[in-house]
Amino acid sequence: MIVALTLFPLLSFGIAAIPRRRAYRIALRNLFAIGTAIATFALASQLDELSAIFACLVSAVMALVVIFSGGLFPEPARGHQAPWSRPPAFFLLVGAFWSAMLVAVTATTFVGLWAGITATTLATTFLVAHLGGRTALEAAWKYLMLCSFGIAVALIGAFMLARAAGDIGTIAGDRFSWSVLALHGAQLNSPLARTGLLLMLVGFATKAGLVPMHAWLPDAHAKAPAPVSAMLSGLLVSCAFYALIRVQGVALHTNAAALFELVLRGAGALSLLLGAALMLAQRDIKRLLSYSTIEHAGIVAIALSLATPLGYFIAIYHLLDHALVKSLAFLSVGIVQHEQGTTSMGHLKGLRRGAGGRSLLFAAVGLGGLPPGGLFISEVLLMVALVSAGEYWLALFAAIALLLGFAALLRFALESSAGASSAPTAQAAPRPLLGFTKIALWCVGAGALAFALFPFLPQAARLLELSRSLASGG
Repeated sequence: MIVALTLFPLLSFGIAAIPRRRAYRIALRNLFAIGTAIATFALASQLDELSAIFACLVSAVMALVVIFSGGLFPEPARGHQAPWSRPPAFFLLVGAFWSAMLVAVTATTFVGLWAGITATTLATTFLVAHLGGRTALEAAWKYLMLCSFGIAVALIGAFMLARAAGDIGTIAGDRFSWSVLALHGAQLNSPLARTGLLLMLVGFATKAGLVPMHAWLPDAHAKAPAPVSAMLSGLLVSCAFYALIRVQGVALHTNAAALFELVLRGAGALSLLLGAALMLAQRDIKRLLSYSTIEHAGIVAIALSLATPLGYFIAIYHLLDHALVKSLAFLSVGIVQHEQGTTSMGHLKGLRRGAGGRSLLFAAVGLGGLPPGGLFISEVLLMVALVSAGEYWLALFAAIALLLGFAALLRFALESSAGASSAPTAQAAPRPLLGFTKIALWCVGAGALAFALFPFLPQAARLLELSRSLASGG
């Protein structure tokens, strides 16, 4: 059943491309998207808890992205006739991405995880280049090259770790299973195993957008259509961290644990500072949100590097909440771009008067870490965790970086909320908001708002138990 679930989005969107009438295609896609999300939640009990959490996140967000995209489809540049820019091909690639993500988070071995992450790269390369034009193609090429390098490094690391497992007598069929590798972790203390674990950290950190492997992220997110940016920032980065959690689960049982955590902490601190500082220099809202993703990736990396129950709780909770809020932000940008004809922050005015603008301002406030948002809660918990661990200088460093990111988002919110739009196409731009598009946007916003209540619900205790298990290497 799990195998069928992972293939269903790709197959169903291929079937949805058959009808000639656009209304029928939209109806079929929406039906299949909702069905996949429901099936994922129904089958979640067959997965381990961590896989179930991320599988449900992937299907819930992807279903809303598909519904949103049907009513506000991104049009390619005039005269651009690339095959992947046609609507059926666009949604077929979206289905391929969805299936690849489900493969990654439901796999039980590093081979399956790597295969899923690799497939996401192939699908999203064409999605990044969807709008056509020189800059979009350059962004797609940079994304393909850097992420291909990252996943190649991760694969080499996985084979080195498997070879080290073979040297201690592990049977061939279990050498890529993280549960088996963790069980024999005390024997995996050779230089080969340590090198393999670090290479996997570097490889998957490239997909997560951590500094210094982040160069692909701002261009890809900025040039891709808004729904694709939501998929990349909201889900792809989250699932790359899922891969890092699985690798760290093995590293905790070896003598490479301290070095693994040190590298992860250093990359997280650099990402947090660089992402927040560069947010202040951006004048395009999509690039601002892209560097915000790097900033929040740094927060998650620092939390994971603590390797404590509270650290894992912060990391997973932050990933889930960030996925919703950042998806809301990019989807809102798609509406604002259609309404005002620009993503330039100097021309975005009067956002509080439009549905897309209001949701974008709401998302910006959430990403800035203002209370009572869920990201505010996780950032406060991170400060508590760092102080409890005696990391006083890192806590001060993180607080300064978070203030820089908050200042950048606050400046955008204040500059763009008042006044009237000065975009030259603002009056002529159509308002293609359909009912399904509005519903999808409201659902993402409601989910992001409701998630702030999660730490106060009984389900938070289950996440804390999972965090304790991860911290103990379970």
